[in-house]
Amino acid sequence: MNRKAFGVFEKICAEEDLKQKTTSYLREEIERRARRKKFLWLRRATRFACLIVLFLCVVLFCREYTTPVAYIDFDVNPSVEFRINRFGKVITSHAYNDDGEEILAYVNVNYLSYSEAVKRLLDVMGEEGYLGRDALLCVTVQTNEPSRENLMIQSLKEIVRESKRDGGYDILADIYAVTEEVKHCATEVELSPAKYLAIEGLIEVDPEASFEACRWHSVHELREMAREKCKEEKDHYGIQEWSEETNLNGNEQEKQDNLVEPPEQKDTDLPNDHDPHGHGWGYHHGS
Repeated sequence: MNRKAFGVFEKICAEEDLKQKTTSYLREEIERRARRKKFLWLRRATRFACLIVLFLCVVLFCREYTTPVAYIDFDVNPSVEFRINRFGKVITSHAYNDDGEEILAYVNVNYLSYSEAVKRLLDVMGEEGYLGRDALLCVTVQTNEPSRENLMIQSLKEIVRESKRDGGYDILADIYAVTEEVKHCATEVELSPAKYLAIEGLIEVDPEASFEACRWHSVHELREMAREKCKEEKDHYGIQEWSEETNLNGNEQEKQDNLVEPPEQKDTDLPNDHDPHGHGWGYHHGS
């Protein structure tokens, strides 16, 4: 096509110099347009590549932002869970019971830093009267990053201390880490890890207890129930708690028993009077 275009000039009657200049101009214009077309294609390809990279960055950021890497659970009777991303923000909050839902209805903690969210949560709990003298606040942390775990526990302890001081709360606080397995098991039965562990401890001493029957009790109540059950078992089997006075009295009694010569045993087929079942006093009760 270019040859046909340039061949037209051979039929035009004009000075040779003008023909050469016109031909050179047309060649340069054609080459310039080709280069411009190539540059436009390259620029469009670059823009498209930048858009793809930007889209991937947004997707990765959203994924990182919305993926929980740590869990903070609160249990004082309202049971509440915070899910924390790697930027230290609360991405979602969850209530385990009705009291927890009422608390979260008063305070919106989503997308706040977990430290600010905890402060607001404790303020609302205090205003609603949950941080009383006889209350026990249990806070658990679960994450697979040891450095993050230590940092969060120390930060939570400091936040609770400040809230107790500023709010004038006389409350016991128990802050500790739990394993991923404990967190998973607690989530399966819709309980906070602290309450799950408290119910498990109660079941160990009282097999009739169950997660469903005990889920409405506070952790403090569950621990008291387990303690009372242990005391009942000890009283039933005559097991005394060790004390220095008991130990001294026991040693004195042992010395006196050693001074008394045991009576002569008679041959009889009857069991010992102190053991109606004839099995002796070898019963052992495990805690």
